[in-house]
Amino acid sequence: MREATVRELWTYPVKGCQGIASESIEVTQMGVVGDRGFVLWRDGKLVDQIETPQVASLEVGFDRETGTLRFEHAEHGSYDHVITAHGPVREAKWILDEFETLDQGDAVADWISSALGKDVRLVSPGESWKINFPIPQMQRLHQQPKQSFYSASPVSLANQASLDDLNGRLAQPVGMDRFRMNVVIDGLEAYEEDERSSFGNPSVELLNVTPAERCVIVTTDQKTGARPKSDLLKVLGGYRRKKQEDRFGSGITFGLYMGVGREGMLRVGDKLEVA
Repeated sequence: MREATVRELWTYPVKGCQGIASESIEVTQMGVVGDRGFVLWRDGKLVDQIETPQVASLEVGFDRETGTLRFEHAEHGSYDHVITAHGPVREAKWILDEFETLDQGDAVADWISSALGKDVRLVSPGESWKINFPIPQMQRLHQQPKQSFYSASPVSLANQASLDDLNGRLAQPVGMDRFRMNVVIDGLEAYEEDERSSFGNPSVELLNVTPAERCVIVTTDQKTGARPKSDLLKVLGGYRRKKQEDRFGSGITFGLYMGVGREGMLRVGDKLEVA
């Protein structure tokens, strides 16, 4: 039995905005508590870094006791928003998922729109919906309930050794923040995670669904939202590309989409049995 150690834990309160490093996270079947519970909305679609990379320039803090999101921007200062459970319902679509969201109001929308230079709304989930991902690789998650704005799986995991290997091939090394993972581990060989089916201890178990396929987001500076010229995708695609018949996106992989076999708390420093 192999063993890995939890190196980093991250949540992203607002999809696309900067993440928060945590000493512990609560893992549930519906995802990591406090992760991607809000998203920016425009004209019926969710706003992400693919078309709006400047979203990454927004730093977000979350005070669970007061129910307050704090937004910070290098040029626009800060703004505190008290979360509301009541607001106009806005229909939204993400890939094949269709669902309702709750608008968080004009004041926070105006502040974020000014910071980004683009009219957007801040929304939260309405009622839960079913994941619509009818492909063989995602069968474990297809039709499972969902009530947050993660892209493909409730939890994501990456291996520090894999990043170290990638950085050894790049002209300009990058940080793990480029991949926006929830869980970062140490203790395995580079890319060994791909071949493992589960990562767990008595408190929590994460199940390998499929390698995460990557897009232009990984070339975005996760502090400024800038997208300078980069060889990252070209290099990664040179040795980490799935066969055409096995891919559902770019086919360029790094990290894992994970399901949840056992709910519980995960902490930095925890040991995980790897099977």
